[in-house]
Amino acid sequence: MALRLVVNTVLLAIPIGGSLGALFGIDAHRSATGQAPLFNGDGSNSGSSSGGGGHDSTGGGSGGGSSTTDNGVTNTEYCQQFYGVSPPSKHGQLYTFNPNQWGLLPSTVGGLCLNVTTFDNQTYASKYSAPSFSVTWQFEPGPANQPVHAYPNVMVDKVLPLELGKMSTVDLDLAWSYAVGDEVSTTTDENALAANQVAANVAIDMFFDSDQDSAQNSSLANYEVMVWFARFDKSLTQVIGEPKGVVTTKTVNGTNFDLYVGQNTNRAGSTLNVLSWVANPSTTTFTGDIYPLITDLYTLKGDVYPSSSDYMGIFQFGTEAFRAAQNVTFSVPKFSVDIE
Repeated sequence: MALRLVVNTVLLAIPIGGSLGALFGIDAHRSATGQAPLFNGDGSNSGSSSGGGGHDSTGGGSGGGSSTTDNGVTNTEYCQQFYGVSPPSKHGQLYTFNPNQWGLLPSTVGGLCLNVTTFDNQTYASKYSAPSFSVTWQFEPGPANQPVHAYPNVMVDKVLPLELGKMSTVDLDLAWSYAVGDEVSTTTDENALAANQVAANVAIDMFFDSDQDSAQNSSLANYEVMVWFARFDKSLTQVIGEPKGVVTTKTVNGTNFDLYVGQNTNRAGSTLNVLSWVANPSTTTFTGDIYPLITDLYTLKGDVYPSSSDYMGIFQFGTEAFRAAQNVTFSVPKFSVDIE
């Protein structure tokens, strides 16, 4: 797949007053998570896709993405700014994929395309397996106050929200790679990525709140909990709270994680407590239960930490795209999560 690079010209609405700004933030969240936007369209989309095009059981949509099918395997490309697509799965966990180019500005130079591989028999490796996907992108550096252009991701569907204290496991099984160029690679060459000035991370993004509805909206949630498996170019991909140092550490199934804690402002203008577990060293594969990374937060003191009575409303996995001099491809051949 060759990425079609464009100069993105995004129409930005300038809000009048804080309440309107909050509504636009909510609308951006709805688009990013595959819901019908509040200010765009007639809301007639059935839910298998949003952001452009019509309904398609394969997730393609008429005008939503270009597809090719071979022996029951369909590859569909999505290059829209936002486009939530939910491929059907027989008796399995449902997921929503999204290019989620939330950080585009009128001055942005570059582009991104998401590719999702689905099976016509709607059956995958396990009950909890997501279709494999890849993302090819290239962006010039953004401004210092908004260096991230996109977070293309796969999101868990239909399971959440769940009260944290009533959960028992978050079993995760994943494998990913990053490579320079348009093609999927089975290996990650960090030296080649550095030579291409790649700045990006690979991370899970979760949102918690004491209110079920707020937990399902990244613009309103009180806590953002991330799990970083890798980052490239630490000068740009600094974790929120990193200058304060490591708060605590945790080893999960052989992978060591360092916890950083800080605060950010969400799209609604409220304080967002950001807690980031960062793999040290980075890893391209992980199999294990990451629920202890959540429960360990209960033992730490302060309002910046969630409690067992809070709800998990969003669970996503993807890559934050900062910059790259040439095209790079992020590939996820294996991803499954079982939240119980």
